[in-house]
Amino acid sequence: MRTLQRRPAKIRPPRRPAPANTSLSEPAFPPVVSPANPTILLVDNDPAVLEGLRRVLQSEGWKVFSAAGGEDALEYLQAHRPDLMITDLSMAAVSGWDLLFHENLQRPALPIFVITALPLTSIGGADRFAHEFFQKPIDLDALLSAVRRYIGAPRGAVAPI
Repeated sequence: MRTLQRRPAKIRPPRRPAPANTSLSEPAFPPVVSPANPTILLVDNDPAVLEGLRRVLQSEGWKVFSAAGGEDALEYLQAHRPDLMITDLSMAAVSGWDLLFHENLQRPALPIFVITALPLTSIGGADRFAHEFFQKPIDLDALLSAVRRYIGAPRGAVAPI
């Protein structure tokens, strides 16, 4: 049985001003065009959470790369460009906060989801950098729905009825 837990309303990133050569009727952000095989970078120092989420996401058809901490994630990000990053906040050495700040500077268009055991009221400031927040235990249906919204369904996946 999947964990059913309510989460706060979706926090949206601030809108960037539209480029000068576009009309006001055009959106400032183009719609998300999902790649043929979207990839997800999953970062958590808890092996049980990392393995459980990896299995769930892979069973849905996404390509998932796991990093056991912030250092591994930064190493992966130097060589690859995932379509989505899901990270815990509380990790030793390089934390999820460090990853949020780093990737916001390097790739501001990268959607980043935060998973945390901390109360969502205690993560002030992260809403400027993260696109979605999930408190542990994670509501898997909400997570999967958010992943589909941001990067689309994997190629060959059947749409839910």
